[in-house]
Amino acid sequence: MSDHLAWAQWWASPWLSSHPEATSTHAYDAVLPLCRSRPGLACAALGIEPCLPPAPCATVLGLALASPEQIDLAIALLDLTCHPNLDSPLCDEHRKWCERLAKALHPGALLQPDDDSLQLLRAWVEPAVWQRLRLRLVPHRVQAIESTYLSLDDAHGRLNTLWQAIVWRIAATHSELTHR
Repeated sequence: MSDHLAWAQWWASPWLSSHPEATSTHAYDAVLPLCRSRPGLACAALGIEPCLPPAPCATVLGLALASPEQIDLAIALLDLTCHPNLDSPLCDEHRKWCERLAKALHPGALLQPDDDSLQLLRAWVEPAVWQRLRLRLVPHRVQAIESTYLSLDDAHGRLNTLWQAIVWRIAATHSELTHR
């Protein structure tokens, strides 16, 4: 399947790749049949404004189409890069990679100590993309960050580099695992 087709399918039905915790809630169970029969109503129920998809950016496409394991790794890499003292299950190789990325980009400087690092994803992507991408994330973290908003307009270049690096890392790690 081409990237453009995969992007269009994900855009039209982002709930198909939603986080497991989101699918275990009663509200989601009620929305799932609606997703099949009336996707417009499902979008409204999930807080998604229907619109045409933008042209796919390779980095956003990498996150949208990543496996659940890759999404978990991306978030763990982001968390450790932004909060280096965080207790993390990542291996030493990933820890060192996060330290080097943090030294180069200083993403932690964009956040207050108590800010969730996922704010950097929300600030980086367009609102229509966020409405769909957030379904791939842990619901309680999404709810917490949506109650506040960080304006990081002047940091878009740094955020672009941060997310390109993270998506490259999860793709490279996935590639290593599949070639063993």
